[in-house]
Amino acid sequence: MRSVWRCGGRLVSGAIACCVAATELCAEDRQPENDWGQTEITPSVSHFELWAGAQAFKHAWSLYSGTTVAPFAGIQQDGLRLRMVGGYGAYTYAGPRAVGVGSQTVNFKGNVAFTDVLVGYHKQLETLTIKVFAGLTTAQYRVQPDDPETTIRGPGLGGKAALETWWNISDRAWSSVDVSWGSLHDTYAARGRLGWRFLPTLSVGLEVGGAGNRECDIVRVGGFLRYEWESGELSASGGLSSDKVWQGAGRPDLAQSSAPFATLSWLARF
Repeated sequence: MRSVWRCGGRLVSGAIACCVAATELCAEDRQPENDWGQTEITPSVSHFELWAGAQAFKHAWSLYSGTTVAPFAGIQQDGLRLRMVGGYGAYTYAGPRAVGVGSQTVNFKGNVAFTDVLVGYHKQLETLTIKVFAGLTTAQYRVQPDDPETTIRGPGLGGKAALETWWNISDRAWSSVDVSWGSLHDTYAARGRLGWRFLPTLSVGLEVGGAGNRECDIVRVGGFLRYEWESGELSASGGLSSDKVWQGAGRPDLAQSSAPFATLSWLARF
């Protein structure tokens, strides 16, 4: 029987930081000399984006971190992108398992660690920003005690693709949509936000999202608060989530009633 929190392995789409040590890839800001032999100071251009965060659901938690490098242009300008993301999390679930000629409910504890290595491109179309990525994802799932009914366990390697968009609807309103899919366990994730800047640096809005794999799906609905400054942002969201888990042939899918969730994320450019 597939348990609701088998999705923990997918909710854990986040986890311990795994940053790219690629300073040498970054195009250096030049400080040329003028005709008088004096150094001209040029504005600093950010080539790195570093982020970290956490999320918590009823039976799962996760941490994540990552970095994006723009080797040939500024991080907010058109051009090639290199990205590395890492994560770790833990989850619990329970379900009936065969014991002798009968069955009993077994409680399971799982954890997962993953790494994504992606190559992408950033394109600015007036008020619309588009980022596309593709590359590899690897994950290691561990479940105790061993669960013979799940296929989501042990190490794995697969391909991954992602699309991220940001649209400045007006000076006050904006929206963002992020989607990704990985061939490892048919993992997917999506999130949409509609925000309103009631202050130049502070936004509030609505958030919807979904994620899953071949054994579990989860949807969430809530709100968020986002504070931004010239070189970064801090965002928090919360609301309700609901799960649906595949139970196997001849068994109805198992759905869980709404439960609260919360996320926190931080991003900096340098």
